[in-house]
Amino acid sequence: MADTKQRNQWIVLAVLVVIAAAVWYFGFGRSGIGNKKLSTAANYQPINAQDYGVVFSKLGQTQKTEYKSNGRNIFTMTAAPVAPTDAPQAVKRSPYGPAVPPPPAPATLPMKFFGYGSLPSNGPRLAFLMDGEEVRIVAEGETVLNHIRITHIGNDRIEFVDTMTGQHGSNNLEVNPAA
Repeated sequence: MADTKQRNQWIVLAVLVVIAAAVWYFGFGRSGIGNKKLSTAANYQPINAQDYGVVFSKLGQTQKTEYKSNGRNIFTMTAAPVAPTDAPQAVKRSPYGPAVPPPPAPATLPMKFFGYGSLPSNGPRLAFLMDGEEVRIVAEGETVLNHIRITHIGNDRIEFVDTMTGQHGSNNLEVNPAA
């Protein structure tokens, strides 16, 4: 067992010696002074340096400058405060393009809310609405006139949403119209 281990070590050593010899031969062995590609002395060309006095004088001037604050903190991103002037105010001009249409009128329920009630105790609350001579009984969540949804029936107010415009509205409880 020891003989095979020692023999393997000798083989590895021999391979490493062969690799080192190949590196030395191809890197330094042919010319004798080293690789010409690595030699920078043969390819040296001096830079074209005429007069750096001007550059050094400008560098000296910039090094001697001092920071003079004008009241603004250079380490914040906010703008400097503007001093008020006595200049006349600019004339307000009309905006370009078409005029913005006015907002739609608030939602209205053309029926009179004249009462409320519930059939069983703790049942859904019902509102009594008068449409001309006809009385309609509606619950919360129902739709009236195909576009007005009743959202809340209170003691003195009924609230609704116009489903076409999305606007909210409410009507107050009115006195009994028959009285």
